[in-house]
Amino acid sequence: MSQLNQIIASLLSDINEAKSKADEASRNLAQVYAADEILRYFPVPKIGIQNLEVEIRYAIESIDEKPVQNSQSLQRLTVLAQSFAKDTAKAIQISLTKAVSENELYKDLGGGYPSGEWEKNLADALEESLSVVTKIGVDVPKSLLLAQQEITRQISDFIPVAYKSESLAAIPTITGEYQIIGLDKSGKRDFVVSKKYPSQNEALADAKILNASIIAKKTEVGEVKKLPGTQMNLAELKAGNKLFSLEIDSRKVASLQPKDFLEKSILEKGQLLTSSKRIKPVWMGGRLSGARPISRPTGVASNELKEDNSLKILTDKVLKSRIPEFGLAVEKILNENVVTTIQVAVESEKLKQVKPENLATIRFSLNAQDFTMLEDENQKTFL
Repeated sequence: MSQLNQIIASLLSDINEAKSKADEASRNLAQVYAADEILRYFPVPKIGIQNLEVEIRYAIESIDEKPVQNSQSLQRLTVLAQSFAKDTAKAIQISLTKAVSENELYKDLGGGYPSGEWEKNLADALEESLSVVTKIGVDVPKSLLLAQQEITRQISDFIPVAYKSESLAAIPTITGEYQIIGLDKSGKRDFVVSKKYPSQNEALADAKILNASIIAKKTEVGEVKKLPGTQMNLAELKAGNKLFSLEIDSRKVASLQPKDFLEKSILEKGQLLTSSKRIKPVWMGGRLSGARPISRPTGVASNELKEDNSLKILTDKVLKSRIPEFGLAVEKILNENVVTTIQVAVESEKLKQVKPENLATIRFSLNAQDFTMLEDENQKTFL
């Protein structure tokens, strides 16, 4: 299958080759004429072409359009990546601010999280991940996929994670530390461990100890006292061989004595940890159709705390809604500058098989200014 540009190039090449052979023939004749006593007085025969009309019939077999990245399009892609990164970081920041204020596990981050600095750093990270799309010669669809994977990897570093069981949670705080909180059966906090942990691993270790002691019924409530001038009660809780200092909001205690409230709370936590857990039926939206409810046997409890992914899920939702928009914008910029390749057939046998409406003709003319096969009457020959 021939390309139209190759056909025309071949045609022009053949014309040049014909001119070369004609000049060679003229040279040989000139030598013969010069050596002959009579022919030397005759002009050497030469052929001149004033105009050449060319007509080529062809059928289009395929058309391929490929976007081309030039300096202008790359500059526009860079601006697009910057704008997208900034807007996306802002959208994520707004979503997280709302979620943090409503989620019991993240309230200790406060209303100042995520901060303006956090938003800027996230925008920089997103822009860096998207920069792969703005380079010359890259496979754009593949680069977009790689960028999305890199964004998902990087953004996990920006999202705080809490860990929870049926009774306790290790939560991040605005200072960058972790704290342990007790959870009642409705998922609300009923006490806070006073200690601030420098890492999640240290918080998880103590939370597991506390959970294990609750399960084994090896906890003991010690002294409870009111902190003067506040609505806070301070309590001591012995869990196995470890002593924990707790803070309890007086408003949570209500009409109960603080010690009675804490003992009741510990008892309920033990029941939650060791009770059978029945999955909600299908009609309540608990499981997919066809799945069987599963119960955990009584007495089989775990002191493990599982990762809470609510903020990650929220962030992924924002990204998944915006990444396709970025891809469409990239495609639009690239499609404004494309190279079109037309695959054509000119062989007579193939043309016979093509319907007349699928045939096309290209015509062009060559004149004396396009080639040199023209006798210049104003120029004397070497004879």
